[in-house]
Amino acid sequence: MYESIELKNLPPLESPVHEDASASLGSRARSKARNRLKILASATALFRERGFEAATLRDIARHAGLSTGAVFANFSDKSEVFLLIVVDENTRVISAMRQAYDESLDLVTRLHRQLMAGYEAAQVNARLILSAFVMKWSHGQSSLTNGINEVAKVSDLVRHALLDTLKAAQDRKELPATAKIACAAEVLEDLCFANMRRAFQTSDDSGAFDMDKMAKSLTTQIQLVVAGLKAA
Repeated sequence: MYESIELKNLPPLESPVHEDASASLGSRARSKARNRLKILASATALFRERGFEAATLRDIARHAGLSTGAVFANFSDKSEVFLLIVVDENTRVISAMRQAYDESLDLVTRLHRQLMAGYEAAQVNARLILSAFVMKWSHGQSSLTNGINEVAKVSDLVRHALLDTLKAAQDRKELPATAKIACAAEVLEDLCFANMRRAFQTSDDSGAFDMDKMAKSLTTQIQLVVAGLKAA
């Protein structure tokens, strides 16, 4: 018959060894977390400077002061690194747009303020954002882009933010109930990224947009869209 062993007869655990093991595990976890942040920061800088295709994992590791093995210990491939950065950038830009919403302004000025806030937030990482779209358009549904459909969400989120503004305007009778606001949101979404592409192409060496020029063009574009909605 199995005889139970009384715990009181067992030798005591050597607590210093247990504590050292826990400390070692905690230290490794902290080190891995620090490496992960270094990799993401370096990748952001290189993607911003060179775009997705030109920035290699070896470049990213070197920039971070780490080995390529350390990169693969944290991420499966370059696409995963890029995707995480793009998702974070999406959140930042859309947050800026939504925070810029102001019901005290007329509809044209309200939309203008939101889009300009988005441009200002996106300006520093314009190459990164545009690279995301090039990557999506180039690779489509191929296996190379594991989960890359997330890249398209920045476009969807911009459209949803603008559609929410148009819905609110419709609820407040600023636009007729028959206005095709979903279509208008799509037009404004396309204008948003077309303006960003043109601004990036004509930007200086620092990548800074000519915000005054963008603001003037955007005013006319929004006025035309809103006029069309009101005439519907």
